[in-house]
Formats: sequence, structure tokens, C-alpha cells
Amino acid sequence: MPPQTPLTRDGVVTAALEFTREEGLRALTMRALGKRLGVTPMALYRHIDGREELARLVVDRVGSLVQPTPPAGAGWEAKTRAWALAQREVLRRHPGVAAWLIDNGPAGDEAYRLLDLLASALTDAGLKDAAVARGSVLVMSWTFSRVAVEDQADARERSGRSSRARSFITGLRQSDPEKYADAARIGPEVFGLSMEEIFETGLDWIIAGIRERRASDG
Repeated sequence: MPPQTPLTRDGVVTAALEFTREEGLRALTMRALGKRLGVTPMALYRHIDGREELARLVVDRVGSLVQPTPPAGAGWEAKTRAWALAQREVLRRHPGVAAWLIDNGPAGDEAYRLLDLLASALTDAGLKDAAVARGSVLVMSWTFSRVAVEDQADARERSGRSSRARSFITGLRQSDPEKYADAARIGPEVFGLSMEEIFETGLDWIIAGIRERRASDG
């Protein structure tokens, strides 16, 4: 069906954002978006240079949705945690964006804004600049990589493929319990953790490490 209003650059990006939310960034192409909008890919090229630019614009738009809201008067730990949780919440609603960030790296005004917020929180901890940089990398890397893993798990579940966790536990239970005693003891708990528990535990441990570094810097 032809579009009801003329295409604009902003309108194309908005449509691409909606497409990403529903289908994932990996599925976003000029052809797929054109089909959804009822136009030829060439019509989109009048506003967007190509798929690479479209993906970058979508990622920047996703970044604009990340608005960490730590409690009033929060310290650096609460600000850092709010940053990571806000990132995860938005990225989880836009499959494939976390993987894109890992492959391409953050870029654009929204990425600069978000890095500034995180660096500001860690600066409030009293860290030296080198530690602020390393702490920022740790928090960003954990957030993006974990969301990418979670996206993959969701895709596996939607496709009906068998759970790797179940296969691992089944094999472990069938193995010699004395040969892999420690693995047999903790295996069920390892693969019984929810995505939220894994993410927040890792974040807590990163913050604890930064706290220790803060003490040594002081």
C-alpha cells in the first residue's frame, strides 16, 4: 500500500526503528523497509545513503531512548547501575542493536551523551581519568555483550531450537559424578539463573571492583 504522506528522512528512520523493534536490526534492509512502507528501495535512497547509514541512524535513535533515572541525590554506584539497567531495558526492546554496537562501536550524539553520563558517574567516585576510562569500558562491554547473548537466546527460543543449557545438564548428569564433581554440584544452578540475575550479578561485581579501585586510588 502506498504511503499516505510523502517520505522524509525522519519518517524513514522512525519506520526503521519500528521495524527493528519488531524484526530485529539484522533483518533491516532497504528492500525490507521499502516493502513495509510500500515503496521501492530507490525511494528510500533519496533520503538515506544505504543500509549502513540507516542502521547507524536507528542505533542513534535507540540511544535517545536510553534515559537513566537514578534517585535524586544518588551516588556514583546508583548512577552507574541506573545507566546499565536503562541501557539493557532499551536494547532488549530493539534486538540486534547490542550486537551492532559490539561490531561497530558507539557513534553519534546520543552515544556521546551516554558515555558522558557514565564517565561523569565514575568521576564522581573520585577515580583518576585512566580508571574512569577503564571502568566505562567494563560497564559498556558487560552491558552490550550480555544483551547480545540474551538476544541470541531469544532468537534460539523463537526458532524452536533445543536449549543448550538443557543439553549440557543432561550430559552432565549422565557423566561420571566423581570425574566432574564440582561441575556436577553447581551445573544446575549455573544454568538455572535468569537473564536478569546474570546481568545484575555481573554488574554488581564490576561495581564492587570499581569500588576497590576507588579505595586504592584514594
